[in-house]
Amino acid sequence: MTTIGPEPLARTAYEAHRAAHPASLPPWEDIPEPDRQAWKAAMSAVTSQGGKTVAEAAPAQSLVIQAADERLVFYGDFTAGRQGLLVIGDEFASGHHARFTIAHSLWYVEDLGSTNGTWLNGRRIHASQRVKKGDKIKIGRTVVTVVST
Repeated sequence: MTTIGPEPLARTAYEAHRAAHPASLPPWEDIPEPDRQAWKAAMSAVTSQGGKTVAEAAPAQSLVIQAADERLVFYGDFTAGRQGLLVIGDEFASGHHARFTIAHSLWYVEDLGSTNGTWLNGRRIHASQRVKKGDKIKIGRTVVTVVST
């Protein structure tokens, strides 16, 4: 299993922190580069503790997604799309196409008003839906698989 590097982890951590302070913190793209570097350094330090990889240290509520030949681990809410934390390089995907959220240790996916919709196991979703191991999520023409939750 591969793990995501310090940049996506830093962004995920920052966005989780920002979610607790939405009125006072700008989105990741708008913070100064020195702040981004600090978040990356923090994530590098955390993921190198104890000689474990991020995947080995993953808490029970992490979400593992298979996207093409890559497995990615997420620990908090994120968006998927051409500009999302889960980057979908597909012209049929919106910039921020779908949102993955965690609530009470369960993961959900919702469409963010995309033109082509978000599909879960072959059905277009119109509201937040719970995802579980083995689910196939279609964003644009790209299908990603939930490896574990």
